[in-house]
Formats: sequence, C-alpha cells, structure tokens
Amino acid sequence: MSMFLLKLGEMRFPLRLGETLLGRSPYCSIVLGDNSVSRQHAAVRLTASELVIEDLGSRNGTKVNGQLINGRRPLHSGDVIEIGKLKLQVEHAPQHEFARRSALAVTGESPTAEVDSPTSPGGTPSAAPPTTQKSAQRSS
Repeated sequence: MSMFLLKLGEMRFPLRLGETLLGRSPYCSIVLGDNSVSRQHAAVRLTASELVIEDLGSRNGTKVNGQLINGRRPLHSGDVIEIGKLKLQVEHAPQHEFARRSALAVTGESPTAEVDSPTSPGGTPSAAPPTTQKSAQRSS
C-alpha cells in the first residue's frame, strides 16, 4: 500500500487509511486556520487502491491543480490542492520513510543529527540542554 502526505509549507500531515477531514473546525483531522476555509471544507479518503478528495459543499470550493472540483476527484503525488487561500501538495512517501517519520513523531527525536538549542527572542542559542518533560513538571 502506498503512503501519502499532505505538505503545507514546512508541515507534513500523514494520510491514514479512511477519511481525513480538512477545515477550520477543531474537530477536523487537519485544521486550517484561515477565514477563506470552511469549517468542514473537504475530505481526503485513502483506501488500499486509491486516494481521492471531495469538496464538502464549501463556500469557496476546492481546486486541484488549479481546476475547481465537483464531486470526488482522484489525487496523485505532486497534485496541488487549493483550499481557500492555502495550497497543500500531495507527496508520496516510501513505506520505510513513512515508518521513520512516524517513529520520530512518537519519540520526539529530531530527524537530523544536530538539534538546535532554544533561543529567547533576540538572544543567542543557550549552551544548556533543553529541559525534559520530567524536569519541566513541578509538583504542587
């Protein structure tokens, strides 16, 4: 089975089997915080054999590769989805890369060898290691 991601700027959202709702509502799988996006704007459906998108009756419509869609439309790697003013690109992820990204998301590890140190606004990176969740928690 193919693995797909939706890329919005530098963010990547993995698509799982079943339905992924896109919209402004906090109940959507992918929340798009822009007023040109409807609360429940579109649905992306991934099955073992296909990836499709469907506009959910949004006010501004949904475009794929610049064309307004009506009903369901198949998606392929490289397609650009326009939802309101936002553009998301469909990316194909090899199974091993998808598994690696999922593991990094769970462990919180950085995909690169170097980890950037936190900075304060206008400051320089500190030499101190970042705090862990255990040390950041305080008992009452």
